[in-house]
Amino acid sequence: MMNQERLLPQFVMERADLADLPELELSPGYELRYYQPGDEKHWEQIVQLAFGWQKDFHKAIANDPFFKPERVLFICYNDKPVATACAWYEEKFGEHCGYVHMVGVHPEHSGKGLGYSVSLAVLQQMRSEGFDRAVLETDDFRLSAIKIYLRLGFKPTYIHDNHAGRWDQVYRQLNNFNVQSHTRAGGSKPNEDALVVNHANQIYGVIDGVSSMMGYKDDQGRSGGYIAAQLLASALNAQDASLDLREAVLTANRKLRENMTEANVDLSCKWKMWGAVFAVVRVHEKHIEYVQSGDCMLFIHYTDNSLRVLTRNQVAYFDQLTLNKKKELEESGLSKEQVYEELFPLSITNRNRANTLEGYSVMNGEPELEHYMEYGHTSRANVSKIYAVSDGMFHLIEHNDDPNKWETMIQDLNVQGIEAYSDQLCHIESQDPLCTHYARHKVSDDKSVVIVDFNL
Repeated sequence: MMNQERLLPQFVMERADLADLPELELSPGYELRYYQPGDEKHWEQIVQLAFGWQKDFHKAIANDPFFKPERVLFICYNDKPVATACAWYEEKFGEHCGYVHMVGVHPEHSGKGLGYSVSLAVLQQMRSEGFDRAVLETDDFRLSAIKIYLRLGFKPTYIHDNHAGRWDQVYRQLNNFNVQSHTRAGGSKPNEDALVVNHANQIYGVIDGVSSMMGYKDDQGRSGGYIAAQLLASALNAQDASLDLREAVLTANRKLRENMTEANVDLSCKWKMWGAVFAVVRVHEKHIEYVQSGDCMLFIHYTDNSLRVLTRNQVAYFDQLTLNKKKELEESGLSKEQVYEELFPLSITNRNRANTLEGYSVMNGEPELEHYMEYGHTSRANVSKIYAVSDGMFHLIEHNDDPNKWETMIQDLNVQGIEAYSDQLCHIESQDPLCTHYARHKVSDDKSVVIVDFNL
């Protein structure tokens, strides 16, 4: 790699545990060994060709108090070193922390996986010496190296104010797709929606909090739906390289139950429980993994311009029952308060259908979520865009009989853009404050959308 001027603070990446390292496998013709006298010129040549740096081995490596031959590793081809890395130590990172130092590969042997292999060998050397974790420093223009470090389980450590934004840019470049996201509250109350934008693990989606019918608020004024949505968002936005999409949801579900227990929520009554519904994808090289519940939706747009509705609105039928009853009561002349009282038993009945064969799935702390949430994977072949939307983006049309309503919504999102489309929805809602033209439960709902765009 050509030498590039370092203008910004370096990235710091950490692998928090060295206990579960993979086995080292080298391609035929390559072998691993540590430093031997006479390797100085090979090390200097690799460093010069890989980085454009003129380094003296003795000044840079051999004269360091930490130097030992076994800490300077080489991968050789026909007995000639062609890749190198050092299992080093930097006092600033702590006593039991190893430091990955001077990883370089001869350009004639690039593309052979040697950067990964020699870095793994360094980690194994650290483990053999009793180090329990490892760190490294790198630059955002070293994309190939960063990709290797992520594969090895290193995670970014944000130690500078500009690191988060720079890492977002790095992930966009590595992932080879763009991500757009937007969320806004439906009114004056806090937004119970949450976004999942996890570039490190390529996980993206939306979450919609479901508040208790008891109107619970904690000492910070947060609703149960807000707490549930943020808890799940935190789990899915985690930087853990081993994060499993479905297990992250189930872990958050168990944590939600613990939180409700601590808040003395009566878990025998579903309508008193907090919850969240979600639509989340994980992008893999050849397929797309997904999890979904409730009335958040996933759509896939293909290169032939066809649209696939990947999930279904699981609560649409039950919403329609409530809306039909609401219209009937309003037309009978009852007051707003009387309508609410009459609808309450039906609302409880609908809540009791959560995570049952007769109902729908919701993350509300019930173990049964495992059996009723939707999850799976689909081919990434010819996928143009993926859309994850909360129901606030379509609650004006969800009960519309138009067979092309989803195609129209996606087209409008593409043409207008996310924020303009959201603004338009808010304007329409404000013109229908009594919810008569568009039958719905509230004037305005929280709105969230994430679009993964492969059209670079």
